[in-house]
Amino acid sequence: MSRRKQILYALLLLFLTAAAALIYVTGKRVRLSYAEEMEAASRLHVKVVQAVKEERLARGYALVPEDTLELGLLGEEITAITTSLGNLEAKRTSQLPDMAALFVRLLDEAGVKKGDTVGASFSASFPGADLALLCAADVMEVKVIYSATIGASNYGANLPGYVLPEMIKTAVDAGLLSTMPQMVSLGGDGDRGDNMLGYRMEETEEIEAMISRLKEEGFTLLEFDSFEADIAYRMERMGDIAAFVNVGGNILGIGNNEASLSFGQGLLKPSKPVLSAKSGLVEQYLALGVPTVHFLNLKQLCAETGVPFDPLSVPEIGTSEVYYSHDYSKAGIAGAGALALAASLAIEFFEKKRKQEAGEKET
Repeated sequence: MSRRKQILYALLLLFLTAAAALIYVTGKRVRLSYAEEMEAASRLHVKVVQAVKEERLARGYALVPEDTLELGLLGEEITAITTSLGNLEAKRTSQLPDMAALFVRLLDEAGVKKGDTVGASFSASFPGADLALLCAADVMEVKVIYSATIGASNYGANLPGYVLPEMIKTAVDAGLLSTMPQMVSLGGDGDRGDNMLGYRMEETEEIEAMISRLKEEGFTLLEFDSFEADIAYRMERMGDIAAFVNVGGNILGIGNNEASLSFGQGLLKPSKPVLSAKSGLVEQYLALGVPTVHFLNLKQLCAETGVPFDPLSVPEIGTSEVYYSHDYSKAGIAGAGALALAASLAIEFFEKKRKQEAGEKET
């Protein structure tokens, strides 16, 4: 490429950069049409989280120092039912009221309407997000058929004396939420809690006491001979659903293979994955063409949707970017694109003409 052509393309790149900046700056910030529902879900989430916090304290579990927002959903770093490593910043973020607003937005983007039924798989690693989906569904008047696991990663709902199904029960008993989990299991490896620290250390007293207490409270812990049977049962219970939501990295949702590394986050793009005996619910529902929401990779999800990631204080309801879309000038985008294309063609035309004239002179 000649020096002259390089300079012309550099100028074209500068033009495109300036045009993009101008279009971005002049873009309009538009409040979403269903923002009131988002706010209602967030306000409900505040009440639910407060009820859970009060019950947690009543059971003798003080807030951990890492819970800088003092919302009360963060578990401890290590307990008998801890299954794996977790990201503290993501756990703090998942407690925010904005999570309920986010789920209203994601369900709307998935095409979910009032009266629809949604299937879900909850990991206890993100209790704030689990509760947020239930808040969003109740405000939207959407039915949720869901499973809840017990084992959790660091700082999740990993307190043996107060686990995720009990947190949900607290909110239901208080008249704040409408739906108890229809399916409960230990989660973790094999969906049997095989990687819970208590089992690995052969110190199972707390786990056994927890299981006994849950049975007394009316929770039946599911256990299957195979992963395929486990998945099939849950899909049968969920039935015909308008969308599926997976919260966290539990084996039921993401499967027992490495496919989850390519899922992405938020409302997933339609795809036709190749299913296997290790495929989880996300792959199963994508293969069926069911709109699927994946709540993981939280830092990226927040960047894409406008939820503040690990803020120093709880954002005021209705103020975060998650409640807004951005409307950019279509005419400006089309005009800049057309000018760039015309300029590129012109550069190539005159460069070709210059070479032809130079060749004729040499001849």
